Amino acid sequence: MIYYNSDASPASDLIGLPYTHVILSFVTLDPANGETLELVINPKLEAPLQMVHQLQADGKKVLLSFGGGDMTLEAYQQAVGKEPELAQKLAELLDRYGLDGVDLDFELTETLMHPPRDGTFDGKAYLIALTQALRQSLPEGTLITHAPQAPYLDPDWHQGPYLDILKQAGHAIDWITVQYYNNPDFDLPVASHLVGDQHDPFPASYTGIVSDQSGFEWPVEKTLVGLPIYSADATNGHLAPEVVRSQVLNPLIQRFGNRFGGLTGWQFSTHTQDHQYWNEQLSTALHTKPE
Repeated sequence: MIYYNSDASPASDLIGLPYTHVILSFVTLDPANGETLELVINPKLEAPLQMVHQLQADGKKVLLSFGGGDMTLEAYQQAVGKEPELAQKLAELLDRYGLDGVDLDFELTETLMHPPRDGTFDGKAYLIALTQALRQSLPEGTLITHAPQAPYLDPDWHQGPYLDILKQAGHAIDWITVQYYNNPDFDLPVASHLVGDQHDPFPASYTGIVSDQSGFEWPVEKTLVGLPIYSADATNGHLAPEVVRSQVLNPLIQRFGNRFGGLTGWQFSTHTQDHQYWNEQLSTALHTKPE
Protein backbone atom coordinates (compact mmCIF):
# COMPACT_ATOMS: atom_id res chain seq x y z
CA MET A 1 0.00 0.00 0.00
CA ILE A 2 1.07 3.60 -0.42
CA TYR A 3 0.23 6.95 1.13
CA TYR A 4 -0.12 9.84 -1.30
CA ASN A 5 0.76 13.17 0.31
CA SER A 6 3.42 14.66 -1.94
CA ASP A 7 2.30 16.15 -5.24
CA ALA A 8 5.85 15.97 -6.60
CA SER A 9 4.37 13.31 -8.87
CA PRO A 10 0.78 13.39 -10.14
CA ALA A 11 -1.57 10.67 -8.98
CA SER A 12 -1.74 9.49 -12.59
CA ASP A 13 1.77 8.08 -12.04
CA LEU A 14 0.19 5.46 -9.77
CA ILE A 15 -1.57 3.89 -12.74
CA GLY A 16 0.09 0.61 -13.63
CA LEU A 17 2.09 0.33 -10.41
CA PRO A 18 1.50 -2.77 -8.26
CA TYR A 19 0.01 -1.05 -5.20
CA THR A 20 -3.25 -2.60 -4.04
CA HIS A 21 -4.35 0.41 -1.97
CA VAL A 22 -3.72 4.15 -2.19
CA ILE A 23 -4.32 6.29 0.91
CA LEU A 24 -4.83 9.99 0.14
CA SER A 25 -3.64 12.14 3.05
CA PHE A 26 -4.78 14.14 4.83
CA VAL A 27 -8.19 15.51 5.65
CA THR A 28 -8.28 17.45 8.93
CA LEU A 29 -10.58 19.68 10.98
CA ASP A 30 -10.49 23.46 10.84
CA PRO A 31 -9.75 24.62 14.43
CA ALA A 32 -10.89 28.16 13.58
CA ASN A 33 -14.51 27.05 13.38
CA GLY A 34 -14.97 26.60 17.11
CA GLU A 35 -17.70 24.07 17.83
CA THR A 36 -18.65 23.63 14.17
CA LEU A 37 -17.00 20.61 12.60
CA GLU A 38 -15.66 21.46 9.16
CA LEU A 39 -13.44 19.06 7.27
CA VAL A 40 -10.47 20.51 5.40
CA ILE A 41 -8.94 18.62 2.48
CA ASN A 42 -5.24 19.04 1.78
CA PRO A 43 -5.00 21.06 -1.48
CA LYS A 44 -2.53 18.45 -2.79
CA LEU A 45 -5.46 16.02 -2.94
CA GLU A 46 -7.73 18.05 -5.20
CA ALA A 47 -6.40 16.42 -8.37
CA PRO A 48 -6.12 12.86 -6.96
CA LEU A 49 -9.71 13.00 -5.71
CA GLN A 50 -10.81 13.58 -9.29
CA MET A 51 -8.94 10.42 -10.27
CA VAL A 52 -10.48 8.01 -7.76
CA HIS A 53 -12.46 6.08 -10.37
CA GLN A 54 -9.41 5.78 -12.64
CA LEU A 55 -7.34 4.39 -9.79
CA GLN A 56 -10.11 1.97 -8.93
CA ALA A 57 -10.33 0.87 -12.57
CA ASP A 58 -6.61 0.09 -12.28
CA GLY A 59 -7.44 -2.40 -9.52
CA LYS A 60 -6.68 -0.19 -6.52
CA LYS A 61 -8.77 0.60 -3.46
CA VAL A 62 -8.59 4.30 -2.59
CA LEU A 63 -8.89 5.52 1.01
CA LEU A 64 -8.81 8.95 2.61
CA SER A 65 -6.70 9.44 5.75
CA PHE A 66 -8.02 11.61 8.56
CA GLY A 67 -5.57 13.25 10.98
CA GLY A 68 -1.83 13.07 10.47
CA GLY A 69 1.07 14.74 12.21
CA ASP A 70 -0.11 18.29 11.53
CA MET A 71 -3.53 17.86 13.14
CA THR A 72 -3.55 20.04 16.27
CA LEU A 73 -4.88 19.48 19.76
CA GLU A 74 -7.30 22.37 19.26
CA ALA A 75 -8.67 20.80 16.08
CA TYR A 76 -9.25 17.46 17.78
CA GLN A 77 -10.80 18.94 20.92
CA GLN A 78 -13.75 20.35 19.03
CA ALA A 79 -14.71 16.85 17.90
CA VAL A 80 -14.44 15.13 21.31
CA GLY A 81 -17.93 14.07 22.33
CA LYS A 82 -19.12 14.60 18.76
CA GLU A 83 -17.73 11.41 17.25
CA PRO A 84 -21.04 10.38 15.57
CA GLU A 85 -21.25 13.79 13.88
CA LEU A 86 -17.65 13.58 12.72
CA ALA A 87 -18.22 10.04 11.46
CA GLN A 88 -21.21 11.20 9.45
CA LYS A 89 -19.24 14.04 7.87
CA LEU A 90 -16.44 11.63 6.91
CA ALA A 91 -19.03 9.21 5.49
CA GLU A 92 -20.51 11.99 3.35
CA LEU A 93 -17.05 12.92 2.07
CA LEU A 94 -16.28 9.31 1.13
CA ASP A 95 -19.61 9.04 -0.67
CA ARG A 96 -19.02 12.30 -2.58
CA TYR A 97 -15.82 11.01 -4.16
CA GLY A 98 -16.66 7.30 -4.31
CA LEU A 99 -13.84 6.33 -1.93
CA ASP A 100 -13.34 2.82 -0.55
CA GLY A 101 -12.56 3.68 3.04
CA VAL A 102 -11.10 5.89 5.74
CA ASP A 103 -7.77 5.65 7.53
CA LEU A 104 -7.32 7.10 11.04
CA ASP A 105 -3.80 8.42 11.57
CA PHE A 106 -3.89 9.68 15.15
CA GLU A 107 -0.57 11.09 16.36
CA LEU A 108 -1.53 13.23 19.36
CA THR A 109 0.68 11.19 21.66
CA GLU A 110 0.06 13.18 24.85
CA THR A 111 -3.65 12.22 24.79
CA LEU A 112 -2.80 8.51 24.68
CA MET A 113 -0.60 8.58 27.77
CA HIS A 114 -1.88 7.14 31.02
CA PRO A 115 -3.22 9.35 32.34
CA PRO A 116 -3.56 11.87 29.50
CA ARG A 117 -1.56 15.03 30.05
CA ASP A 118 -3.35 17.98 31.64
CA GLY A 119 -5.23 20.13 29.17
CA THR A 120 -5.72 17.32 26.69
CA PHE A 121 -8.45 14.67 26.39
CA ASP A 122 -8.67 10.88 26.47
CA GLY A 123 -7.43 9.99 23.00
CA LYS A 124 -8.10 6.30 23.54
CA ALA A 125 -11.80 6.85 24.33
CA TYR A 126 -12.06 9.24 21.38
CA LEU A 127 -10.62 6.71 18.91
CA ILE A 128 -12.83 3.92 20.18
CA ALA A 129 -15.94 6.09 19.86
CA LEU A 130 -15.01 7.41 16.40
CA THR A 131 -14.19 3.95 15.05
CA GLN A 132 -17.47 2.52 16.30
CA ALA A 133 -19.40 5.50 14.93
CA LEU A 134 -17.72 5.16 11.55
CA ARG A 135 -18.69 1.50 11.30
CA GLN A 136 -22.29 2.48 11.96
CA SER A 137 -22.24 5.39 9.50
CA LEU A 138 -20.41 3.81 6.57
CA PRO A 139 -21.94 1.39 4.05
CA GLU A 140 -21.15 -2.30 4.42
CA GLY A 141 -17.80 -3.18 2.91
CA THR A 142 -16.25 0.25 3.46
CA LEU A 143 -12.74 -0.07 4.87
CA ILE A 144 -11.70 1.39 8.23
CA THR A 145 -7.99 1.31 8.99
CA HIS A 146 -5.67 2.72 11.67
CA ALA A 147 -1.99 3.73 11.59
CA PRO A 148 -0.66 3.60 15.17
CA GLN A 149 2.95 4.30 16.04
CA ALA A 150 4.77 1.26 17.38
CA PRO A 151 5.04 2.38 21.05
CA TYR A 152 1.26 2.72 21.27
CA LEU A 153 1.12 -1.10 21.10
CA ASP A 154 3.67 -1.74 23.85
CA PRO A 155 2.11 -2.48 27.27
CA ASP A 156 5.20 -0.97 28.91
CA TRP A 157 4.48 2.38 27.19
CA HIS A 158 1.61 3.93 29.20
CA GLN A 159 -0.12 0.53 29.27
CA GLY A 160 -0.19 0.22 25.47
CA PRO A 161 -3.25 2.40 24.74
CA TYR A 162 -3.84 0.95 21.29
CA LEU A 163 -4.24 -2.52 22.77
CA ASP A 164 -7.45 -1.35 24.46
CA ILE A 165 -8.58 0.31 21.22
CA LEU A 166 -8.13 -2.99 19.37
CA LYS A 167 -9.88 -4.93 22.12
CA GLN A 168 -12.91 -2.65 22.18
CA ALA A 169 -13.17 -1.51 18.55
CA GLY A 170 -11.11 -4.11 16.70
CA HIS A 171 -14.24 -5.70 15.21
CA ALA A 172 -14.70 -2.47 13.24
CA ILE A 173 -11.07 -2.20 12.05
CA ASP A 174 -10.01 -3.91 8.82
CA TRP A 175 -6.27 -3.56 9.47
CA ILE A 176 -3.60 -1.52 11.20
CA THR A 177 -0.43 -0.17 9.63
CA VAL A 178 2.17 0.05 12.39
CA GLN A 179 4.47 3.05 11.94
CA TYR A 180 7.97 1.69 12.48
CA TYR A 181 9.58 5.11 12.20
CA ASN A 182 10.06 8.32 14.19
CA ASN A 183 10.52 6.24 17.37
CA PRO A 184 14.16 5.07 17.47
CA ASP A 185 13.71 2.94 20.59
CA PHE A 186 11.02 0.93 18.79
CA ASP A 187 12.36 0.79 15.23
CA LEU A 188 15.81 -0.73 15.72
CA PRO A 189 17.36 -3.26 15.74
CA VAL A 190 15.25 -4.50 12.83
CA ALA A 191 15.43 -8.20 13.73
CA SER A 192 14.26 -7.76 17.33
CA HIS A 193 12.20 -4.54 17.42
CA LEU A 194 10.54 -4.61 14.01
CA VAL A 195 10.34 -8.25 12.92
CA GLY A 196 10.48 -9.73 16.43
CA ASP A 197 12.48 -12.64 17.76
CA GLN A 198 10.48 -15.79 17.28
CA HIS A 199 10.73 -17.17 20.84
CA ASP A 200 10.63 -14.00 22.95
CA PRO A 201 9.44 -11.16 20.69
CA PHE A 202 9.61 -7.50 21.62
CA PRO A 203 5.96 -6.58 22.42
CA ALA A 204 5.65 -3.85 19.77
CA SER A 205 7.40 -5.86 17.06
CA TYR A 206 5.33 -7.37 14.29
CA THR A 207 5.61 -10.83 15.83
CA GLY A 208 4.88 -9.45 19.29
CA ILE A 209 1.68 -7.76 18.12
CA VAL A 210 0.31 -10.85 16.40
CA SER A 211 1.22 -13.17 19.28
CA ASP A 212 -0.01 -13.06 22.86
CA GLN A 213 3.18 -11.35 24.00
CA SER A 214 1.21 -8.31 25.20
CA GLY A 215 -1.68 -10.33 26.58
CA PHE A 216 -3.70 -9.67 23.44
CA GLU A 217 -3.32 -11.31 20.04
CA TRP A 218 -4.15 -9.29 16.92
CA PRO A 219 -4.56 -11.14 13.58
CA VAL A 220 -1.55 -11.40 11.28
CA GLU A 221 -3.77 -10.73 8.26
CA LYS A 222 -4.79 -7.39 9.78
CA THR A 223 -1.27 -6.15 10.54
CA LEU A 224 0.92 -4.24 8.07
CA VAL A 225 4.45 -2.88 8.38
CA GLY A 226 4.68 0.87 7.79
CA LEU A 227 8.02 2.32 6.65
CA PRO A 228 9.30 5.58 5.14
CA ILE A 229 10.26 5.19 1.49
CA TYR A 230 12.88 7.92 1.38
CA SER A 231 15.22 9.09 4.14
CA ALA A 232 13.59 12.55 4.19
CA ASP A 233 10.15 11.02 4.79
CA ALA A 234 10.86 10.48 8.52
CA THR A 235 13.30 11.57 11.21
CA ASN A 236 14.41 7.94 11.60
CA GLY A 237 13.39 4.46 10.59
CA HIS A 238 14.31 4.66 6.92
CA LEU A 239 15.78 1.42 5.59
CA ALA A 240 17.42 0.93 2.22
CA PRO A 241 15.00 -0.88 -0.10
CA GLU A 242 17.11 -4.02 -0.30
CA VAL A 243 17.23 -4.10 3.53
CA VAL A 244 13.43 -3.90 3.60
CA ARG A 245 13.28 -6.85 1.26
CA SER A 246 15.94 -9.03 2.90
CA GLN A 247 15.57 -8.17 6.60
CA VAL A 248 11.86 -7.31 6.89
CA LEU A 249 9.76 -8.89 4.15
CA ASN A 250 11.64 -12.15 3.65
CA PRO A 251 11.70 -13.12 7.36
CA LEU A 252 8.04 -12.19 7.87
CA ILE A 253 6.87 -13.99 4.75
CA GLN A 254 8.97 -16.99 5.73
CA ARG A 255 7.37 -17.00 9.17
CA PHE A 256 3.76 -16.19 8.31
CA GLY A 257 3.45 -17.09 4.63
CA ASN A 258 0.34 -15.82 2.87
CA ARG A 259 -1.08 -14.65 6.21
CA PHE A 260 1.42 -11.76 6.33
CA GLY A 261 -0.65 -8.57 6.17
CA GLY A 262 1.59 -6.53 3.89
CA LEU A 263 3.72 -3.42 3.55
CA THR A 264 2.78 0.26 3.55
CA GLY A 265 5.04 3.05 2.34
CA TRP A 266 5.10 6.69 3.40
CA GLN A 267 4.98 8.39 0.86
CA PHE A 268 4.48 8.28 -2.92
CA SER A 269 6.83 10.01 -5.34
CA THR A 270 8.79 8.81 -8.34
CA HIS A 271 11.78 11.12 -8.40
CA THR A 272 14.33 9.23 -6.30
CA GLN A 273 15.98 5.85 -6.67
CA ASP A 274 14.39 4.59 -3.44
CA HIS A 275 10.90 5.46 -4.63
CA GLN A 276 11.46 3.79 -7.97
CA TYR A 277 12.62 0.62 -6.20
CA TRP A 278 9.43 0.54 -4.10
CA ASN A 279 7.23 1.44 -7.07
CA GLU A 280 8.62 -1.12 -9.48
CA GLN A 281 10.51 -3.88 -7.66
CA LEU A 282 9.92 -4.21 -3.92
CA SER A 283 6.37 -5.46 -4.26
CA THR A 284 7.61 -8.59 -6.00
CA ALA A 285 8.96 -9.74 -2.63
CA LEU A 286 5.34 -10.14 -1.53
CA HIS A 287 4.61 -12.50 -4.42
CA THR A 288 7.77 -14.60 -4.67
CA LYS A 289 9.37 -17.23 -2.46
CA PRO A 290 11.77 -15.66 0.09
CA GLU A 291 15.44 -16.04 -0.66
